[in-house]
Amino acid sequence: MTIVGDARGTSAGRNLLVAVRGFLTSVLVGGALACGVVAVILESVPLFCVALGTLAVIVAVVAVVASLQRGVAPATTARTVLARIESRRATDGEFADVPVEFDLTVAPDDARAYRVKATARINLVDLPAYPEGRIVVARYRPEEPWDVEIDLRPSEEWAAKAATARIDPAPVHTLVRHPESNAQWCLLVVLGLLAGAAAVVPYFWGELTEDDTVHGSPAATGAAVPGSSSTTTTTTSSVTGSASSASTLRTGEMRRLADTLVTGMRTEFGTRITIEERVMSAVGQPTGTASEPGDPFPMSLRALPYELLPGLVDEARHGLGIDAPDSWRIDITPTDDGPAPVIRVTVSEGDRSAYLLADAVGRITSRHPR
Repeated sequence: MTIVGDARGTSAGRNLLVAVRGFLTSVLVGGALACGVVAVILESVPLFCVALGTLAVIVAVVAVVASLQRGVAPATTARTVLARIESRRATDGEFADVPVEFDLTVAPDDARAYRVKATARINLVDLPAYPEGRIVVARYRPEEPWDVEIDLRPSEEWAAKAATARIDPAPVHTLVRHPESNAQWCLLVVLGLLAGAAAVVPYFWGELTEDDTVHGSPAATGAAVPGSSSTTTTTTSSVTGSASSASTLRTGEMRRLADTLVTGMRTEFGTRITIEERVMSAVGQPTGTASEPGDPFPMSLRALPYELLPGLVDEARHGLGIDAPDSWRIDITPTDDGPAPVIRVTVSEGDRSAYLLADAVGRITSRHPR
């Protein structure tokens, strides 16, 4: 008597491993693609290189793993096995040989019996020779138990075995089907891509949603009215603009905001730049406008040492006698006798404040501690 049981364990485990691997690969691909999109939006070349490199690594790893699997996979051949016909159903056909769907109980010698669907083309004249309960000879591969083919012309040895064999029907729940489902795999891939993107985008959400729009444009008339960084005013000889950021102290952020201000104000020259934790503002001199008597000399907004300013802020925070400053501010203005900038970094804690001064190359010229 054949022992009846579920023969799908090994196949199910392998399919689960493939599904997990495919999902994780989709997550990595989704994250890399999201990095690429974010890099384009933020105009970040390093981030784009990271995304491109990650995709290249994923493709290389997948190719290597697939190659190794092909190399180590044993060359299996179809095995001959006995099977019991549980039911049969002839489908439509226009010729004498019609496709017949069989419900079989397959009984391998080294595994438990299981149910499977198999199709064979049988001549209508020979169809009565395949009644329910008959033992037939079939071929299958152990690693693909769902792929079973009935041997319509078995050898004499196997035909003799089939004539004397007895196989008990396997339960219906042991039915083995082809594991591939396009809809399921597509859903798994989509979920992986979305999960990867969801893991990356929130990390850059502050940069993606920050307001770095420059407000203001030259106008013929108007009075200068102090206000927040989002409000700008113009006069006949100046234009003001502001740009905000999640943190102006991030590497390269001050330079980026300065370029944004120059582009928005349509001038590279100005008389003041103010930088705080989340905003940079500037007072520019419109191109073609002459300075009034007594006005400060305009300085080049692009020539300022923005890359050195975070270091000056750090020096002011720790070297001016204020233990825990809660705010800082950078004011850059030209000297009284020329366009060379004077950099003033002020740190404050409540009503206490201190500052240091630096020149155009970021060299500290004086300290005024608390």
